[in-house]
Amino acid sequence: MRVRVWPEVDFLKYLVMQLCETEQTIVMTMTMRISGAVVAKAVMSMVPLMMMAFVAVSQDQISYNWEGSKEGWVPASENNLGCNLIEQPEAMAMRAFNTTPVMRSGTLSESLGIDASEYDRIQITLKNPTSSGNPNARLFAYGPESNAFMCHWNVPVDTSMTEFQTYTLDLTTPPNDGSGTFEGEVARFGWRGPWGVANGDTIYWKSMVIYNSLGCTNADACNYEPLAEIDNGACVLVGDSCDDGNPATLDDMINADCLCSGQVDEIREPNAPFNLDLGPNPTSNALEAHSAIPLGAIRILDSQGKVCLEQQTSETRMVLDVSNFVPGLYFFEANSNQARVISRFIVQRP
Repeated sequence: MRVRVWPEVDFLKYLVMQLCETEQTIVMTMTMRISGAVVAKAVMSMVPLMMMAFVAVSQDQISYNWEGSKEGWVPASENNLGCNLIEQPEAMAMRAFNTTPVMRSGTLSESLGIDASEYDRIQITLKNPTSSGNPNARLFAYGPESNAFMCHWNVPVDTSMTEFQTYTLDLTTPPNDGSGTFEGEVARFGWRGPWGVANGDTIYWKSMVIYNSLGCTNADACNYEPLAEIDNGACVLVGDSCDDGNPATLDDMINADCLCSGQVDEIREPNAPFNLDLGPNPTSNALEAHSAIPLGAIRILDSQGKVCLEQQTSETRMVLDVSNFVPGLYFFEANSNQARVISRFIVQRP
């Protein structure tokens, strides 16, 4: 399972589709930047009416965060590649059964559905506390429905590590001699622990990012991509001219919220303001939602667009238990008979 349940652009599309169903008295006027991408937030806007369009920018990277989760990764089924994967708060532990432990990004039937040409970098963060004499971790790429690798690369890592280290692999470099070529559909990736680990040794894997080195490198841009190494000449900056798609607006430009916006002097009165209050925000255990009108159908989605909670209520106030939510950014969506609104909140703990 990859963290890219929905890429940020797809989540934007979801929000746009959901919110476009709302009467035009509710206007989308704010965005926020998450990991270099723009994700939408809904707020109420009165007059003068600002018509907005989303700047759909995203580095469609694939990320695995192994802190407290295995992220769908599984041990290799072959006896000579055996290991056990254990969820731990700081990282996923790979406990070796032999000298060549291997893990893969899903079972045989799962697939990332990507082409090898789409990505050219992999960043891996791990801790190797062993003193292996040949500390090469190995990255494998697999085609669809096959445990036979299409190719592999060695990644030299440190030994006797007490802290996590991050290493970057250039996928445009030739794979190991005789291992094959990196081309066509890639269904899964896999990692072998550093060569020569002993039975019972443990390697700690913290995170992995699969990305493209070509992107916007300007930190002031709305579509800044922190991992990009080569600028693609497509940075979107505040003040840039744009088209919000509405012929009734003038002087469209990218605003400070990284939205394409234009001003119109049209006045529309809403039937019933849907003012949603969330608190405390940030929260650690409980979240209270309050509105002047019944909340209706409510949903909570994480920053990837995954539905974490769904309820129906006729109340104007409700308290939700979020104590089991992973710390991070979430979206609270309320859909009454009169309007729909989406607001954000953060779960954080010491």
